[in-house]
Amino acid sequence: MDRADFDEFCGSLKATTHVVQWGNASVWKVGGKIFAICSYWGQGPHQCISFKCSDLTYTILCE
Repeated sequence: MDRADFDEFCGSLKATTHVVQWGNASVWKVGGKIFAICSYWGQGPHQCISFKCSDLTYTILCE
């Protein structure tokens, strides 16, 4: 998934808003709260995607 795919997916969800902040990060929110970010982290050449989830959801996803 590249940034364009990420933005298309997040934009297809209901009630989402998009802002670009923190040095060109693509930040997606629902109700003013962040749920996903696509940005460069560290010094690597690749963009990283992060989704916010609860501790329980994280555990389930890792299994």
